[in-house]
Amino acid sequence: MGKKSLALATGIHYETGMALGYLTMGVAYSSKGQYPEAMKCDLEALKISEKLGMEGLTGNNYGNIGNLYTVMGDYPKALQYLNRALQIAERNKEDTVRRGVADMLINMGEIFKKNNQFDSAIAYNSRARQIGEKAHDSMVLSITLFNIGENYIKKEQPGKALGYLQPALRISEALHDDEGIAWAYNSIAEAYHQQNLYGPSLRYAEMSLNKAEALHITEIISESCHTLYVDHRDLQDFKSALYYRNREIALHDSMVTLEKEKQIKGLQSDYQLEQQQHQIELLNKDRLLQQEELARGKIKYYVFIVGTILLGLWAFILARANAQKKRLNRLLENRNQKIGKQNKQLEDLNAVKNKLLSIIGHDLRSPMATLKGFVDLMKNSALSQAQIHFFSMKMSESLEATSHLLDNLLFWAKSQMEGMQANIKAFDLRSLISQNQRLVQSRADEKKIMLLTDETASPLMVCADEIMIDLVIRNLVENAIKFSRADDTVSILAVGGNEIVTVTIADTGQGIPAESQDKIFNRAVSFTTAGTSREKGSGLGLSLCKELVERNGGKIWFESAAGKGTSFIFTIPVSSSL
Repeated sequence: MGKKSLALATGIHYETGMALGYLTMGVAYSSKGQYPEAMKCDLEALKISEKLGMEGLTGNNYGNIGNLYTVMGDYPKALQYLNRALQIAERNKEDTVRRGVADMLINMGEIFKKNNQFDSAIAYNSRARQIGEKAHDSMVLSITLFNIGENYIKKEQPGKALGYLQPALRISEALHDDEGIAWAYNSIAEAYHQQNLYGPSLRYAEMSLNKAEALHITEIISESCHTLYVDHRDLQDFKSALYYRNREIALHDSMVTLEKEKQIKGLQSDYQLEQQQHQIELLNKDRLLQQEELARGKIKYYVFIVGTILLGLWAFILARANAQKKRLNRLLENRNQKIGKQNKQLEDLNAVKNKLLSIIGHDLRSPMATLKGFVDLMKNSALSQAQIHFFSMKMSESLEATSHLLDNLLFWAKSQMEGMQANIKAFDLRSLISQNQRLVQSRADEKKIMLLTDETASPLMVCADEIMIDLVIRNLVENAIKFSRADDTVSILAVGGNEIVTVTIADTGQGIPAESQDKIFNRAVSFTTAGTSREKGSGLGLSLCKELVERNGGKIWFESAAGKGTSFIFTIPVSSSL
C-alpha cells in the first residue's frame, strides 16, 4: 500500500504524499526486519519533510531512524536521532504529541540500559512515567514501571525493583496485556531470586513460562527458562536445572547460526579434499616424468647398440640404418614434445600450488590470528561488555571477509585444475541481483555509498549455473564498493535480449589507471590494490569472474577512466548454449 501511495503521489508531484508513502514503507520494512530497506525509505521521507518544513513529520522520521539504529546496535547514532525527535515533540504541547515525548524517553532509556547506564535509564523512564500519570495513559505507566523495575534488578536492588514491578503487573492485568503480564511475572521471579526467595521465584517463573508458551513468544520463554534454571541450580535440584538450561540453550541456537556453521564446515571439507587431490596429482606427475626419463635413457642405449651393429654390417644395412635412425629421431622428438607439454602443465600446477599456499599463509593466517586473539581475550574475561560487543562486530566482519575469500579461493582452485563443471539451469536473474543487494547493503551504508538496482518487478530468466553467476555478481559489486568513496553510487542493471542478457555493474569511484588496465583479467599477473578504506584483496576476484562467465557461455569486459569510475559488463545466455 505504501508503494501504491508513493506511485500516485509521484505521478501528481504531491511531495507530502510522497513523504507519507516512504514513511509507510519504512514502517513495513522495519516490521519485517528488513532494516537497510527501512532506513532507505525513512531517509527519503526525512529529506522531503525537511525540505517542506513539516516539523511533525520530520520528528516522526527522526524517531523511526533512531529506533532502526537501536535495533542495528549503533547506539550513539540512535541517541542522536531520538534526541532530535524528542526536541521536536517537546515543542508541541498537544496531548497526542505528549505521548510521543513519552515514547522517545522510553526508547532512549532502553539504549542507556543496553549500555549498562542504569541510573540514566531510570531517569528517562521516570520522566516518561510522569507524562503517563498526567495523561492517565495506563500503557505508558505499565511500560515505565516495568522498565524502572528491570533497571533496579540490573543494579541488584530487588526490593526497589518489586516496588515498581508489582504495580506494573496490576496495570497489565487490568489492560489484559498478556505479553506485559508474562514479562512482569519473569522479572518479579528474578527479583525474588536475588533475595534468595526461591519458592516465590519458582512460582512466578513458571507462570511466566506458561503464559509465554501460550503466546508463542520465544524471547520470554528463553528468559523464563533461565530463571527456572538458576533457581533449581541454587536449590541443588540439578536434574531440573539441567532440563531448563538445555531448553534455554536450544532456543538460542537459531537456524541461521546452524546453517552458517554448516556452510563453513562444508567449505573446510571441500578445501581439505582439494588439497589432497592436488597432492596426489603432483605425485602422479612426478612419477610419469621419471618414467619418461627412464624411457629416454633406454632409447639412447638401444640407439648405441644398433649403431654398433650397423658399423659391422655397413655395406648391407646402411640404408636401413638411416631409415631406422630417422624413425627413432621422430620418436624422440615426439617424446620430447610430450615431455615439454607435461613440464608446462607441471609448472602451471606448481604456480597454482604456490598461489594457494601464499594466500593461505598470508590472507587466511592474518584474520585467523586476529580471531584467535579476540577469542582468547573473551575467554580470559579481560573485556568489558562494551568491548565484547565491539570486538564481536569486528569478528563478524572478519569472518564474513574470510568466508568470501574461501569462496573465491575454492572456485579458483577448481577452475585451475579443470575440476569444475557448470550446472546449467534456468533461474530468475533479478531475484539473484536483489539477494546480492541485500547482502552488501550494510557495507555500502557503512561507506556512505548509494546502491541502486532496477526496481522492475518482473522476472528476467537466464540459463546458466546460478551459483557461479551469484559469485560473479557478488565479486563485481563488492569490488565496486571497495573502490568507491563516500557519496559515490554503485548501480546494478540487467537488460534482457532475444539471446543474451547483459548485466552492468557501474560505480562512480576512483576508476582504474590506464597503466593498470591491461593487468585486469590477466592470469599471468597477480594484480591487487587496496580499496578506498584500505580494504585488502587476494587478486583472485576478477580473474575468477572471467573464468566463471566464460564457462557459462558468456563474455565479460570493462570500461574505466581514472577518477570517473568503472563499469564491468558481462553477458549470460537466455537459453542453454553449452
